[in-house]
Amino acid sequence: MISASSLIKAVQNKKVLIDSNIIIYLTDTVQPYAALAQRLFQMVETGLAEAVISILSVSEVMHGPLKIGDGHIAMEVRDFLYHFPNSYCQDITYEVLEKVGQDNRIDWRKLRTADSLIIASGILNEVDLFISNDGHFKKSISREMILSFN
Repeated sequence: MISASSLIKAVQNKKVLIDSNIIIYLTDTVQPYAALAQRLFQMVETGLAEAVISILSVSEVMHGPLKIGDGHIAMEVRDFLYHFPNSYCQDITYEVLEKVGQDNRIDWRKLRTADSLIIASGILNEVDLFISNDGHFKKSISREMILSFN
């Protein structure tokens, strides 16, 4: 697992795409990654970094509370992410679709459909770094473009 200092060094003054699993570590206090996720969101909140979150990731994070019948919490999570300071929630638009398959630094063949759209959301917004623990992301995105907590 990376250290908090490695996270800070990698993310400071950058625009990052935060993947669903990283958000879930924060919202569900998933160990051992919760502290790193909290630090990342603190950096974004205070303006030390800027974040892009795909609307697909928002939906994936909402799914947990919905599965247990807690629609109120799901809506709170949606609103929290949608209005988080120094971040932008990217809708799936034609412009996002145009980015799928267009960046040679990504091995698009190894990605699931939703992951392709999440990554394309980051590319459209010219992020510096993708933050994810997803194995598909790690196999598909060039090493200098991805930060994994593990």
